[in-house]
Amino acid sequence: MADPVKIGKYEVQSVLGKGAMGVVYKAFDPGIERVVAIKTVRKDLVDPDLVEQSMARFKNEAVAAGRLLHPNIVSVYEYGEDDANAFIVMEFVEGTGLREFLNRGANFDLGQISAMMTQLLQALDFAHERGVVHRDIKPANLVLTKSGALKVADFGIARIDTSNLTTMGMVMGTPSYMSPEQCQGQTVDRRSDLFSAAVVLYELLAGEKPFSGALETIGYKICHEDPRPPSSVSRIALSPTIDAVLATALEKNPEARFQNAKAFNRALRQACDALVADDSQGATEINLAAVRMGPPPSATDWDETVLRTVERQLAHHLGPLARVMLRKAAAQTRDVSQLYAMLAESISDPVGRQRFIDSTPGASTSPHVIATGQTLKTQALPLNKDFVDQTTMRLAAYLGPIAKVVVNRAAQKAASQQEFVELVAGHLGTHERGAFLREIGFAER
Repeated sequence: MADPVKIGKYEVQSVLGKGAMGVVYKAFDPGIERVVAIKTVRKDLVDPDLVEQSMARFKNEAVAAGRLLHPNIVSVYEYGEDDANAFIVMEFVEGTGLREFLNRGANFDLGQISAMMTQLLQALDFAHERGVVHRDIKPANLVLTKSGALKVADFGIARIDTSNLTTMGMVMGTPSYMSPEQCQGQTVDRRSDLFSAAVVLYELLAGEKPFSGALETIGYKICHEDPRPPSSVSRIALSPTIDAVLATALEKNPEARFQNAKAFNRALRQACDALVADDSQGATEINLAAVRMGPPPSATDWDETVLRTVERQLAHHLGPLARVMLRKAAAQTRDVSQLYAMLAESISDPVGRQRFIDSTPGASTSPHVIATGQTLKTQALPLNKDFVDQTTMRLAAYLGPIAKVVVNRAAQKAASQQEFVELVAGHLGTHERGAFLREIGFAER
């Protein structure tokens, strides 16, 4: 589909980014002569049975984000629809995503990290006090401007607390940065954003994510494992107090975490100020000129055999475009799982997208494989909605947002609980599979 020349009254200038559901454009508003960004969702790519609900959610994003007038939040100006798209017009921010800084091995000092987190937590506090939860805090949604300000972008899956558009059990977010309750498909609130912000903080301090690995294991770690204290892996000298702040912010139980962004910010600033030079205390902007960065990633950093394999897999879904998309993504990351996740966003067909994600090295690919020599001891009970819902929540702890897709596909094929569990459990490794089966009341022999 060719890119439009105009969207509403706005003159399209270029493409800023593409995803599975739509495109983000750079455009010009001739009325007040300013550059804007326009985020679109193609209606023809939305499930026909969910068009009305999806468009309502997208409009809800505009209403929620449009209330958030804050220096550290990307402003939303307008919502609109035409025959082909729904779109949101927002502030165009000149800057660089934090994800790009991290991909290039940026070495932030403690004062810079403290300043970034202060701005992030102030933005979240402002949004939370107005009933808006972001639900997808991650480095890719944090933009650093040339002046050193941080802006939170893409309230794309934000929700107003009183809205019923996002129902319990609908998992939304990015696996490595999701909270335990988000992984399990439970209702989330402001404390989920604080958990995700803590994951970002950990990565800034330690130079690595606290929860990593193949896609199907990330959710399990988030829900069941504590990461190493950042002081044990960081190149920065960190105090036990900072370790304690992170431990509280990453508590599995929301009740044990900081209950609001102000409390998190206050504890972190107190812990950092004791280690930061006097002239940096209280700073809220980052001197980007002082940030040391390595060269940007490039496709040459990858083993060509790996790239050829990924290209063949992606070509099944995108054809010749696969090579272009792969080279672009390979120049943004050195992590295999992240490469697959980035490329998956360009596949509009949900089944094809899931099949591609399942091909990630280390991910289980066959729902029919049962560990050799092992069979499930189950009863031939009929499959019912309650059991399916319970299984979805349990499986989400291991597979994250993929769980809902896996369960739905298995439920369509299975005629009994036994067959359903066999299909679902086949997506887990041997260790995770045994733990999962015990949790839902089945056993192996």
